[in-house]
Amino acid sequence: MSDQWKKFWENYNVIEPASEDDLYIQVGKTANRAPVSKEVLAGSVYDVVEKLELSSSDILLEMCCGNGLITYPLSQTVKQIYAFDFTETLIDAALKYKANKNIEYATGNAKEDFTKIFRHELPVIHKFLINDSTAYFSPEELEKIIERLLKISKDFKFYLTNVPNDENKWNFYNTPERKTNYEKAVQSGDIFLGGIGRWWQKSEFITIAEKFNFKIEIFDMNNEYSYRMGILLSAQN
Repeated sequence: MSDQWKKFWENYNVIEPASEDDLYIQVGKTANRAPVSKEVLAGSVYDVVEKLELSSSDILLEMCCGNGLITYPLSQTVKQIYAFDFTETLIDAALKYKANKNIEYATGNAKEDFTKIFRHELPVIHKFLINDSTAYFSPEELEKIIERLLKISKDFKFYLTNVPNDENKWNFYNTPERKTNYEKAVQSGDIFLGGIGRWWQKSEFITIAEKFNFKIEIFDMNNEYSYRMGILLSAQN
């Protein structure tokens, strides 16, 4: 599934950013086709810091980092970030516009061994993030990712943000046109669904948490993104 998404992002808004707004557009961080406000982005950063309890002593591994819009401000809170994405043009933009001395960017797929992505042994890491991108994976693929995380650390927090929430999808498909387009896409087997991706059920995350004996917290979003949710998985020794 993620291989198909790799092709999608390789052809999505292929631009050479000329402004900060272009970085938002490049990764689809928009509302009504316009870049979200700086306050919205700051709120997203604060949410990650709060949920993962990030501090200046933490090392963070961020999967699917895009062009670093979230990575860079997070780097101002933590000791070190290892961040990767499978889209080379996005990593190029991150290196050019969102670099920091404590960020190591790499091009790689979350399906790969993380050591191969960064081409060196990683330190012990206790904080992991997938921001805005869980919809590009199946439950089976997410389980494989978790298995790789457990090779790095047996005690960690893993936060998945802005996951499309199946039980609230009609908050997004809230017009006859949107609903019709969604139904046509489902019938045709279109996994992209206009870029939204896979709608996850809470029970799927609960099943995964039970399989790995993780603590799980599910956060419903009550703003204009009420069709999304956050998932925090905590592994304990």
